[in-house]
Amino acid sequence: MEAIATQAAGSIVGPAAEGGKGIFNCLKRKYDYVKNMKKNFHELEREEKYLYDEEEDVKTRLDRNKIKMEKTRRCETWLNEVEKLRGEIEILKTEYHNTHKFFWGICPFPGLLKLGKRIIKKTAEVVSLKNQIKHISIMVGKAPAPVIRKHAKKIKEVPSLIKHVEQLLECLRKKELKRICIWGPPGVGKTTIMENLHDAMDEVRQFDIIFWVTVDDKSIRDIQEVLLKRLDVKAEEQSNDQRANLISEELKNMSYILFLDEVSADINLKEIGIHDEHRHGKVVFACRSRNICGQTDEDINVQRLSDEDAQKLFWETVGASLKGNRDINPVARLIINECGGMPLIIKLIGKSMANVSNPAIWRDTLIQLRSPSDEPKQELEEFYKFFKFVFDKLPLEKRPCLLYWAIFPAGCELHQDYIIECWRAEQFFMHIKKLGEVRDRGHAILDEFVRKSLLEKGRKLSHYKMFEHFQRVALRMANLNENNYRILVKDGEKIREEEWEHAYRISLIRLCLSTLPKRPRCCRILTLLLQESQLIEFPMSFFGYMCSLQLLDLHDTRIKLLPSSISSLINLKALFLNNCTQLKLLPAEVGDLHSLEIFDICYTGIHALPNEIGNLTNLRCLRVSFTELGGNSNHVTVGPREMISSNMIANLFSLEELSIYVEPNNRRWNQIVENIAREVAALEDLTALSFYFPEVNCFQKFVDTSKSWNGNSTLWRGNSFRSFSILVGYHQGSSQSTEIDISGCSAEKHFRFSGGEGFPDAVLKMLEHACAFELIGHHTAASLSDFDADRFGGLEACIIEDCSEMTSIIDGSVTRGVAFQCLKKLYISNLPKLADIWTGSIEPESLGMLTTLTLTRCHSVNTLFSIEMVVRLNQLQFLQVENCNGIEEIVNAGSFVEPTALPKLKKLQLIDLPNLSYIFHNASLAWPSLESILIKTCENLKSFPFTIENAIKLRVIRCTQVWWNQLVWPNDIVRYHFQSFHQII
Repeated sequence: MEAIATQAAGSIVGPAAEGGKGIFNCLKRKYDYVKNMKKNFHELEREEKYLYDEEEDVKTRLDRNKIKMEKTRRCETWLNEVEKLRGEIEILKTEYHNTHKFFWGICPFPGLLKLGKRIIKKTAEVVSLKNQIKHISIMVGKAPAPVIRKHAKKIKEVPSLIKHVEQLLECLRKKELKRICIWGPPGVGKTTIMENLHDAMDEVRQFDIIFWVTVDDKSIRDIQEVLLKRLDVKAEEQSNDQRANLISEELKNMSYILFLDEVSADINLKEIGIHDEHRHGKVVFACRSRNICGQTDEDINVQRLSDEDAQKLFWETVGASLKGNRDINPVARLIINECGGMPLIIKLIGKSMANVSNPAIWRDTLIQLRSPSDEPKQELEEFYKFFKFVFDKLPLEKRPCLLYWAIFPAGCELHQDYIIECWRAEQFFMHIKKLGEVRDRGHAILDEFVRKSLLEKGRKLSHYKMFEHFQRVALRMANLNENNYRILVKDGEKIREEEWEHAYRISLIRLCLSTLPKRPRCCRILTLLLQESQLIEFPMSFFGYMCSLQLLDLHDTRIKLLPSSISSLINLKALFLNNCTQLKLLPAEVGDLHSLEIFDICYTGIHALPNEIGNLTNLRCLRVSFTELGGNSNHVTVGPREMISSNMIANLFSLEELSIYVEPNNRRWNQIVENIAREVAALEDLTALSFYFPEVNCFQKFVDTSKSWNGNSTLWRGNSFRSFSILVGYHQGSSQSTEIDISGCSAEKHFRFSGGEGFPDAVLKMLEHACAFELIGHHTAASLSDFDADRFGGLEACIIEDCSEMTSIIDGSVTRGVAFQCLKKLYISNLPKLADIWTGSIEPESLGMLTTLTLTRCHSVNTLFSIEMVVRLNQLQFLQVENCNGIEEIVNAGSFVEPTALPKLKKLQLIDLPNLSYIFHNASLAWPSLESILIKTCENLKSFPFTIENAIKLRVIRCTQVWWNQLVWPNDIVRYHFQSFHQII
């Protein structure tokens, strides 16, 4: 019984003890909530700070990447939860600080207990929320800012414009190009090009954000406002500098492009907030003058439309229904010509003529467009304002140079030397005495006019032209000017007597003139242009009243004699008789032109100069050529026996420029050349010389004794020659009259050495200065290295032809240092023993500027390029290999060619290469610039197309049908791809 009682007591006491223990622990925890409240509160504050730090880090990351990234929805929820928790903690903090004074036992225990529990719970929530961010994706990439499309006029059918869009897209792909300028006169299509490029950005997805600002007269702040609005950043109250810093911070880690259209003044991009330090930012300017945009990485001159594109655009604007009207169509062609290929003018005039079916209105429109005296048509007022605005800003010295273009026919292309000589004759640079310095100034002015879009470069090398409507306004301004500018330009009309009396400058170019007035009263006339007219003869007293005349141009006329009244031209500065093929004799009265400075009598029928030429002691430029006498050369029927009499050149002591052109191996010239050369060598001021030395000895004496060549007071590497064309020796069968193409060369310094042996000292000296060199028919040279290749450092163009012993062009084992570092064009022809273009080592700087290479009739060449050569041809644009029977491959078969090789090659021509089997064994070349290919008579070349599948710019493969049919295609897809480029020859 006792045991039972004991067991029963145990069963009651055990649970009670356990229950008491639980109550004790519960009471202890509640007591701890109050006892440790201060410690727990500080723990809450500590965890709260960690949470807010995490929140700040998240917001910073979001802010820095807000253009490219956006926060996730879960991140948005987390930030909202943090904000909500922040409010709850602030309430808890207030309660804690309000109850802190009751901690000494006055405050009711239940209240303290409740507050302590909430602090512990809130701390746990803070820790939990803080840890959650580690498992949350904060940001996700967002789509690029949508392009606000310009809805540009489509120009796919206008190649003249689309080529510029393609060129700009190519520029934007290059990381190093950050500032790109497109420029040209108003109405040439710059905005259309820019808008098409802008809209194309939406497709290529190259940039995070795209800006467009039509600048016009906008201030820096206005431009900033456009950028800030696009960035969705508000900065109304901030200064321009503060806004610039804000824009820069927003853009510094972004990929962006800024289009600035209609830029009319230099813009400081840093003041806007655009910095060079922005690694992924690019700016494209469009302006009327090249010099407006300041320093750029690339500039593209937008020129007028081609004739075909102009026709398309005009009839598209007018409406094709009128094109078939036989009375309207011929007038329309003339109107299109007057529009000068300018899209804006074509569209303006086209809209005004749309649906106009009356031919009389079309004819009247043409008259208005051609009239320089009327006020401009309203559609063209912008062009007149632009021209006058730029003209008024020119220095006084340059204004007559610009207005002078009005004397020539609209659209006429003029050689730079000719227009500068006209300026000289008109004494526009009276303070400059030396003709060479006038040329330098003239070149600078022409370049400035081009950069200001007042002129454009012509289709011919070194030619310039003025936009037709600018010529019209120049003529109007000249005739309204009070400073003796009055110009009379005639186009098929008869000249009235009073017009001769009042004009200062008369232009009768290309008129069908057969007669002139006997003695026009025109004492004021300064310039008379009669070139390219049908003029046959002058009345004998025609020049009687022209004592003020300074410039007379008769080139390419049919005149046979000059009248004796030419002696009245006592102030004449320039006389042009070139290409007057019927002119056989110069009158003695030419010797009375004591003021004459420029005299051109090239390519006439003249066999000899009269002795009176020696009286022209002020002559600074003489250009003369002589035709060979027919029949027995010893029988001279016209003029003196000698082409140039003794002491004539010596008397012309003011000469700065002398050109004497004769046919090679001319016996009459050979008889006098040593005397003439001796007199030329005595000229102290000579800076330009064109001369033929039949023998090396004669040339050596000239080089040794020439005062101008050996002058010391000069800036031009040991002699004062600005230009020369020196021909030494004669090689039978050589095309001696063919001029070397030195377009793109920095100076006109041309030297030809023909039929020589050895390496004369005078030749080596000349090579140190030549920019263009021809080696023709040399009998002993094994390579150019025999001439000491170090002398070719400044060479920019080179022809090697008919050299029977030459085995290589450059021999690296002989050459010391760099060779051909400036060479741009290399022509190689008929070298029977040539095996390699370059043998031995090649310095890294060699061949780095070569753009053109042609190889013809070199049958011993097996492989055109070594791998060492290929890696240096980064500028090669044109490659022609023709009639070389030994050629089997272009690059050595054992060489691996990098895919980036030949990055600039545009045209490839392979002609009459019967053994050619391969172009490159490595078929993965990128060919980024290749545009056209010509293949002719290359029967063994059967896999060629497969090497150029990557050529994105390829437009045409010209070849015979027979060769095309023999090709083996890997599949029909490749065949169809290239079929679209195929053009049969």
